[in-house]
Amino acid sequence: MQNFNCAWPMRLQLLINQFFDMDLVKVYNLGVGGTNSGVASNMVKYWMYPTELAKVGPDVVVNSYSTNDSLPPWDLKDDPNADLATAVLDQARNGLQQFIRAALTSNRCRVPPLVVHVDDYLGPQQDSLLGEMSYNTAMRQLAKWYDTFAISYGEVVRDISWLEGDSTFFNKNDVHFSNWAHQTIAWSIGFASLELLSTFCDDEFARAVYNFTSTAEHNMIPNNHLYLPPPLTRELLRKDVEEKHAEALISAQESYVAMGCSNKTAGDDDNELEDRSPCIVSWIATPGGYGVPQISHFMDRHSKNSGVPIRGWKTENQLAEGWGNKIGWVATQSDEQQR
Repeated sequence: MQNFNCAWPMRLQLLINQFFDMDLVKVYNLGVGGTNSGVASNMVKYWMYPTELAKVGPDVVVNSYSTNDSLPPWDLKDDPNADLATAVLDQARNGLQQFIRAALTSNRCRVPPLVVHVDDYLGPQQDSLLGEMSYNTAMRQLAKWYDTFAISYGEVVRDISWLEGDSTFFNKNDVHFSNWAHQTIAWSIGFASLELLSTFCDDEFARAVYNFTSTAEHNMIPNNHLYLPPPLTRELLRKDVEEKHAEALISAQESYVAMGCSNKTAGDDDNELEDRSPCIVSWIATPGGYGVPQISHFMDRHSKNSGVPIRGWKTENQLAEGWGNKIGWVATQSDEQQR
């Protein structure tokens, strides 16, 4: 949907704020057409956020790349013997897991943001129904493994869309959906969020009244927000998982000490002001965002400041729907370098 004000993130913001009758949340829609969880991972890892958000970081990070993560690999898509269901399952698990691990460690010593997965995909990108549900399977596996929050719009409307042929929420000929789908996604996330809040309050009540803590919490390093379980891959075996878990705990403790996390308090703002990006500038091309004028202006300014002329490079603009939605800084001649 080209108008971001009509897409479900803005609808979700309006829904929540109207429900609580106050400006409780602000939703930043950083989604870019034609990209997947790999791009999103770099965005959260290097805090490629709008200036206002980059000062403090997000409280909640939502990944809704289910459609592009569900695209069968290009080299297998036309192979009649390919197992696309398994290929997409592995692809989705790898991409989404990379995102989760980046998001959960993006705040360094502080409490990580709540990671939310939104599955808004119904198809059509392959014939196999199991293949079309591969992302959902991977998402649920990882949500349990990392204790993150998974919401599936697909589960809400799949029966009436697939079994009854209702086209209100599903486009049989294209992965892009209508305004009714966007509104339903916002409702689905809103309802699931209230359910999550209710469960959280029940758990906190149980902790306070019954002094209850889980076995997992007893085994965790106190106040260490850097712990991540071992990656969930085909190579992780049941006989090795206890050892891998212990190694992950040791690694988290070493990072905790190396970063000086024990010396930081909840109000310490050093982390917020630290530049997380290793680059002079970084951008994700998006309509209305960092585009050709901004790239050209930066490169011209860098050239003047460094005294290095720009030869054989230019901005490339290929803004279009879907996979063509790209802007970049590209070489136009062979053997050219940019310093």
